[in-house]
Amino acid sequence: MIEIVDIDHAAEIDAFVRAHEKCHFEQTSSWGRVKNYSDWVGLICRDERGAIKGVMSILVSKVNHTNMTRLYAPRGPLFDEADLDTFRALIDAAKKLAKKYNAMVLKIDPMIPNENEVFLSLTKEMGFSVNTAADFSLSNPRVAYVTDLSGIHTHEELFAIYHRTMKGHIRKAEKTLTLRMGTENDLPDFIEMMKQTGEKNGFHPHSMQYYKAFINDLEGASFWIAEEDGLPAAATFAVELGNRMWYMYGCSFRDRLKNHPNEFLQWKMQCHAVDQGYRYFDLRGVEGFPDPENPHYGLHRYKQSLGSTFVCYCGEFYYVYKPLAYKALNLIHK
Repeated sequence: MIEIVDIDHAAEIDAFVRAHEKCHFEQTSSWGRVKNYSDWVGLICRDERGAIKGVMSILVSKVNHTNMTRLYAPRGPLFDEADLDTFRALIDAAKKLAKKYNAMVLKIDPMIPNENEVFLSLTKEMGFSVNTAADFSLSNPRVAYVTDLSGIHTHEELFAIYHRTMKGHIRKAEKTLTLRMGTENDLPDFIEMMKQTGEKNGFHPHSMQYYKAFINDLEGASFWIAEEDGLPAAATFAVELGNRMWYMYGCSFRDRLKNHPNEFLQWKMQCHAVDQGYRYFDLRGVEGFPDPENPHYGLHRYKQSLGSTFVCYCGEFYYVYKPLAYKALNLIHK
């Protein structure tokens, strides 16, 4: 049985997401409030007793200069990986939504490992195409680093899994840096740090409005600032939900890096994750695979030095409802 809910009646979806092994905040209704330029709709799949077997939270965005939309279920759907009937039911329900919203395409990117050949085969049979890019071109990174904290109960045990160079940086940082939690009043400094970091690393920061929505509307969001002599040196956003804590947006002032404020923040966030009993600390994406020949291997080494493990998901899947319109749109945006 499939049930459709709107953003104001999503409590059951949010509770299911929190309790799921592959919990992800982007499948909650609060992410829909952050992404408020899109509509949000939730699908619930129940068994014959009414218990929830799976959910799919979908963002509905308009395609510019048309009367069509795109459907995107970020890090969804969520279901028992072996229960492919529930996956089918959710995708079938999305097809009905596609008619209502005049959707061109449905995109999904569940956190299912690349080794799951059964899932990959099923999606192909169902008519999905898949993008397996291992860079930052996907909506969510396919390749990432995650620390399994299940056997770590103290800060000392956490510190022990770090590389010796990282340990040295953190020892130095703790002599001069302090931590505080940020508020909306700190966003101008954060934006400036993001601008400097973006110029260095080749990306464009989000808008002030987006960051405000992130810290005010997203369940579990937090804002961490490393200071030296009372001045901000680096900052990050994080999210805590269910069994996991995510490192999100990190940035710093170029002239305040000598005492390793970014490493200090990683250490403090991960200590917090241990204290709260989270199973995973998610350091999120990288580019390419952990090969020394990879020109982006430096970011791999950095995340490895924090004791994390490389993971690779299946990719980004597309089910196209309007092939001609979808092909034309892709040609326009090439």
